[in-house]
Amino acid sequence: MSVIDSLKNSVLEGFDTTLAPSDIICSLLVSMLAGLFILFIYSRTMRQVTLNRSFCISLLLICSISAMMVLTITSNLALSLGMVGALSIVRFRTAIKDASDTAFLFWAVAVGITSGAGFFLLTLLGCLFVGVVCVVAMLLYDKVDKPYLLVIRSENGEIGGKVVEALQKAGLHYRMSSMVDTGSYTELIYEVGVKGGITSLVSDVKDIDGVTHVSLVDCRK
Repeated sequence: MSVIDSLKNSVLEGFDTTLAPSDIICSLLVSMLAGLFILFIYSRTMRQVTLNRSFCISLLLICSISAMMVLTITSNLALSLGMVGALSIVRFRTAIKDASDTAFLFWAVAVGITSGAGFFLLTLLGCLFVGVVCVVAMLLYDKVDKPYLLVIRSENGEIGGKVVEALQKAGLHYRMSSMVDTGSYTELIYEVGVKGGITSLVSDVKDIDGVTHVSLVDCRK
């Protein structure tokens, strides 16, 4: 047997042209269960006010679809080459607003790949590990200051010092972002880090002489 024949046989041996129905069902079931776990972690750690229904459905579908693709690739050499060529021309142009959503998309793809390849233990343990990391990261994030914009409008153009005193008294990290003086009123914008006590902060600044309007805007992304 020549070297070329040996290489050809070694490549073809890596592909199983027949897929047992039990293997297909197990791969799809494991990918679906892992997808449901991903949705559970996403619903607990997301920072949006409401769940994005289409994104949640997409996460669940990506797990099963990725598993189907890997099952196909591992069973037939010709189909694997054709699928790689077909996927190379696909372009996804949907804008993702939250960077953490990208991580969940990659997680769903990884679940589909590992379950489709038959590494069920890796799929389950990997999901458990990543889920724990997400929960720990959320708990740590809740302990840090949240970024807000403090917008102050006053008839007195010399209230900057009093506002700074109020922020220092509250023990907040702050930075002046902008200052506008129109002649009839002065508007100050501060970037502040707040853990709690939002209502008391607004009340303390509102009690400063000359302040007519106070707004605290959440600028978390």
